[in-house]
Amino acid sequence: MRGASGLPRLTELDIAQLYRNAANWPLPGKALLGGALVCLLWIAGNTFYLSGSREQLHQLEAQEVVLEQQVALKTSEAAGLESQARELETMRGRFTHLLRQLPADTEVPGLLEDISRLGAANGLVLEVIDLLDDQPQPLYIESPMQIGVTGAFHDLAAFINGMAGLPRIVTVHDLMFSHVDPSALRLSLVAKTYRYNHQAGDDLEPDSREAPPVFAEPIAYDFASLRDPFRLPSHQRVRPAGRPAAGPDFARPRGVLEGFAVEQFEMVGTLSIGTQTYALLRGASSIHRLAIGDYLGPDHGRITAIHDSHVELAELFPDGQGAWLERSQTLALNVNS
Repeated sequence: MRGASGLPRLTELDIAQLYRNAANWPLPGKALLGGALVCLLWIAGNTFYLSGSREQLHQLEAQEVVLEQQVALKTSEAAGLESQARELETMRGRFTHLLRQLPADTEVPGLLEDISRLGAANGLVLEVIDLLDDQPQPLYIESPMQIGVTGAFHDLAAFINGMAGLPRIVTVHDLMFSHVDPSALRLSLVAKTYRYNHQAGDDLEPDSREAPPVFAEPIAYDFASLRDPFRLPSHQRVRPAGRPAAGPDFARPRGVLEGFAVEQFEMVGTLSIGTQTYALLRGASSIHRLAIGDYLGPDHGRITAIHDSHVELAELFPDGQGAWLERSQTLALNVNS
């Protein structure tokens, strides 16, 4: 019992004695004691004070990764923002110009003349044109008309294609074909033209009114390699390759060069005088200087374009059915000339 009760006193005396004699300890002992105290303080601080901060640090690091990903995404989006803004302005300009292309007043009489002329050029019989009621829209006003026309399939297709090339905007709707006889079809369609809505135009931005013009190149209908889907293959009519066109002016005096075949000429160069460019063609024992609009060859060939490497002509020839067709001809530059 004495040994057990004396152990605490011995421990207390030993610790107190060590504390009083700490100043007399050798340097290694002091260093060891100091290191032990620092370790104890670090362990206590890490356990009670730094654990919460460390957890907060991990959360902030995870947020940093998410924010870096968001910054990278926003950067890639911002890189294309300028080009998208330019595209938007271009689209606005084109849309505004299309609106400006719409006539302010109705131009139906002129359109009817163009449609009648187009049908006659394709050898069609224009049966009826009924003007329907206007259909007001927020930005424009539709002026529809019911059209009935009769002819061969390819002639009807060329007629529709020609309507796309008219100077005013025309769209085609509700096409319906029906047989008239084994060689002819009747086409019923609704053609819509449009005119400008003044009230909508007043709401347009002033800057958009000066948009540059936009032109669309019409696609020519080439039926040379196509068949009539309404006739049996054995009954197909072979048609020459070419585009429907108005007939030539037979009252025009024929030039000397129209008495020679186009194949007898070759391009040897070009000549520029001021703003006028001429093509130099060799043929008929001489060199000839021709400009755009001059005629060449027996098929009413008219020069339509002059380039450094070739000359383009448009020739007219009958299709054998009472109409005229147009085909392109090219004279390439003879580099050895």
